[in-house]
Amino acid sequence: MTKSMDTASSPLETAVLFLIFNRPDTTDKVFEAIRNARPPRLYIASDGPRPGKKGEAELVDGLRSSILEKVDWPCEVHTLFRDTNLGCKLAVSGAITWFFSKEEQGIILEDDCLISPTFYLFCQTLLQRYANDESVAGITADFRPLKSKNEPDTFGRIGYPLIWGWASWRRVWKNYDPDVKKWTGNINDFPRLAVKPSATQQYLKMVFDGVKEGQLDTWDFQFNFMCQLHEQDFLYPHVNMITNIGFAGNATHTDNPHDTNAMLPRADVKFPLAPELPGRAYEHWLDKKVFSAKSITTKAMNRLYRWSMAMRSNS
Repeated sequence: MTKSMDTASSPLETAVLFLIFNRPDTTDKVFEAIRNARPPRLYIASDGPRPGKKGEAELVDGLRSSILEKVDWPCEVHTLFRDTNLGCKLAVSGAITWFFSKEEQGIILEDDCLISPTFYLFCQTLLQRYANDESVAGITADFRPLKSKNEPDTFGRIGYPLIWGWASWRRVWKNYDPDVKKWTGNINDFPRLAVKPSATQQYLKMVFDGVKEGQLDTWDFQFNFMCQLHEQDFLYPHVNMITNIGFAGNATHTDNPHDTNAMLPRADVKFPLAPELPGRAYEHWLDKKVFSAKSITTKAMNRLYRWSMAMRSNS
């Protein structure tokens, strides 16, 4: 296990999984942040080019080579480069499974998630501190309220896995099921979901149903279901540590540059970290602001859900 001294100058000893595909502009920026952190082990995974996408094979291959050439610090590099396109669901979840088959714990970054420099140590510290705490599924960089009355050396819990820059353990990922076989279709069968606001319940039922029926090509809703099933939490900082720089027309899901989640400012935590703060303020904020029927995020997911169903019926 990593032995963190919980100070801003502690060396990074934790492995990083970097998920890339076909966006050199965002990938290069995220890689530069990884390069500055100098992880001792770097795992790079890339899905294969999509059939019929002219020029994508060359773009994917070129980006893979470019990133490998830029690794210029003492680092053990592992790659998982797919020849064929598996899609978001299988490519990403398969890469994470591959990562945790080799590492007990680690940090996972996608090619559009630009994180604050101190996030690496934030993760390293909490990965060690909560290594054997089964109630914790992971650590996130995500704090969308942006403002908090709490100090930047504090952190709290949330009942959702926020995966724009995150970290976890092998002990957690072993319970991941890409097909949500234990989803019954009834919110009330799951104690944690039964007490959620009705709008949150409707949203989660919609996406869990969509995954179970094979209508959504994604991996993260399944991770959310796993956390609800096992009643596990994520730890979050009281400052936002992630800017998603991928909101653009060529993105798979984040294709609206005017989305309120685009280009959020980020900050750094302070060390040493204080003890965990009680309460569920961020979780309540998400239930109200994000999962409500009127929120931009929920409207966007409704559109994605309808689009996925249409594509399935036309295939």
